[in-house]
Amino acid sequence: MRYVAVIVILLVLAFVYFIVRSRNRSAANPRVSTSNVIPIDRNHKTKSKSGEQPCSYCKKKNGKLIFYAQDNGTVVGLCKDCRGKAKKRDMLPL
Repeated sequence: MRYVAVIVILLVLAFVYFIVRSRNRSAANPRVSTSNVIPIDRNHKTKSKSGEQPCSYCKKKNGKLIFYAQDNGTVVGLCKDCRGKAKKRDMLPL
């Protein structure tokens, strides 16, 4: 009977310890979350708002790119100046 009482007391103490620990952790740092969800506002702030993407070859920002599939399956966006390179390599336009 004595052993059962000791085990019950230890379980109650462990339970109280984990509750206090989780409350202290959330109160000390409210921005830290264990969730894998990223707020959509944070994602939109990091992107450029110009709407222009850089060319995959010359890296110049251009408003209009044409996308091609390379031989290995990757996609590249090319400006008007670099389209000749795509035709030389027989890339398929998307």
